[in-house]
Amino acid sequence: MKTKLTIILLFVVNIVSAQMLTRGNEKLDTLCQTKFTAVYQYSIHTSDAEGHPVTDSICLALQVGDGVWKTWTYQRYLFQQQRDEEIGEDHYWFMQNEALMHIATTTIGHPEGKTTTLESIPPFQYEVTEDTEIPTWNMVEGNDSICSYLCQKAKGKFRGKTWNVLYAEDIPTAAGPWKLQGLPGLITYATDDKGIHTFKLIGIYQETSPITYSAGSMVSKFSMEERRMITVVTPYEKATRAQMMKQKKNVFGNRLYLTNPTFYMAGTKEILNIGQKGGNYQFVGGLYIPDKAHKYQPLE
Repeated sequence: MKTKLTIILLFVVNIVSAQMLTRGNEKLDTLCQTKFTAVYQYSIHTSDAEGHPVTDSICLALQVGDGVWKTWTYQRYLFQQQRDEEIGEDHYWFMQNEALMHIATTTIGHPEGKTTTLESIPPFQYEVTEDTEIPTWNMVEGNDSICSYLCQKAKGKFRGKTWNVLYAEDIPTAAGPWKLQGLPGLITYATDDKGIHTFKLIGIYQETSPITYSAGSMVSKFSMEERRMITVVTPYEKATRAQMMKQKKNVFGNRLYLTNPTFYMAGTKEILNIGQKGGNYQFVGGLYIPDKAHKYQPLE
């Protein structure tokens, strides 16, 4: 069995202040420092407006600290780390997948004993704070290997779904991607019983970097005056988990959403169409929306 973390890249970020300032002038609270960051490939099996099967995929970063861990898109993680050479020039493809898959940012352990999730339904972003819930796990015989780590099997129920997972005892943490957690080792693989949602570990950064949080979101807007994308900080709307789930079902689960993702915003003047190399992009309230959507597959 492996006794050390797989190291893709080794670097140290020295943060001594409780706050940091991003290049977009967004003030972020530093919750703690990471012990490592795990990178996952997250995929959803779904269908398009014509009913044809499609698989959407995106990379997620899981930052793991002492009692706090945060799952968000890998591209946003790279942006905060200011690793421009890995982001690339055309980042709109990432925004498209993020919108298609309805990716949220989930922070477990902030505040203590709570889970805070940041959700987007353009033109608003919402902050949902709830009591942290740990899935009920049962160990399963057998093992497998993920990223060269020998992993044990487990099965559990969480938020209406049964999850089949692998976890690596050689990576001592109870963390996992999204809200999956509570096993004696990092969750390296997870798929629901219908095979719709899958998280798979693809690598680990051995690092010290800040796990951050802010009361507002840094969103992209196109400046007609400057003819370029700029970033602004917008306060989050507060919502309960029940309110958020109902609202997402009403919007993303509506049959009209597949062919017209802005159907619920009829009459709004905030939609801005931008032509760029590689395709056309729409923004509403500073948030990206796809021209066409895929069938909504809720995680919970």
